[in-house]
Amino acid sequence: MPLWNDFKNAEIPNAGSGKWFKIINNSKQYGVEIKNEELVISRYREKHCLQYDYLDLKIVGTDYGEWGGELKVVYPDSTEIVLKKCNVKSIFEYEESLYFLEGLEHLYLNTGYLYQLIYDGTNFSITSCLDLKECPIAFYIFDSHLYVISSENLFSLSIESGSFKKNIIFNNFPFSAFVPNSLVVYKGDFIIGMKGGLGRIDYENIKNVQYMQLKKI
Repeated sequence: MPLWNDFKNAEIPNAGSGKWFKIINNSKQYGVEIKNEELVISRYREKHCLQYDYLDLKIVGTDYGEWGGELKVVYPDSTEIVLKKCNVKSIFEYEESLYFLEGLEHLYLNTGYLYQLIYDGTNFSITSCLDLKECPIAFYIFDSHLYVISSENLFSLSIESGSFKKNIIFNNFPFSAFVPNSLVVYKGDFIIGMKGGLGRIDYENIKNVQYMQLKKI
């Protein structure tokens, strides 16, 4: 697996140029995550199913794009109940509550929503929290802030006066065509996994944006 120091700042080629097509047709995608407080960069592989363990339950979400998906709960006795038919992007806990993100970006569609899952000890109910107006791809929680990326934007979700608000941090990635897939905050930077390399946005100065490619050996 490559390390952060194995990447260098690279010029983002003009859309439609030969170098641009070489990147978007590159089959190698890099994903990012934090393990033991260190940045881990690996070959990204798309997942269509995710599982979140909650108490003694398993909450399972699937996402098959235009073919749909679902959110279901699996009880200890193996009973399964479908909670919602939707494309599930993420399931997570935030501020001591359970949430999930759903979304679909396909052709002219670009939709996304944030929901809260409420468990009364027996059954689940779903509360709509916010229409995101775009499909969420990945999220990361840092310093109690919830950050989300779509194919083009980086935004935060925060609770203000009892309701979630969306705040755009960076609008229209210069590398959006390179299919962003994952997000972390590492050593003062937003790091975004994507095709052909990584995106870097300075956490304190969002105007400082770089496209990082693997150094040639």
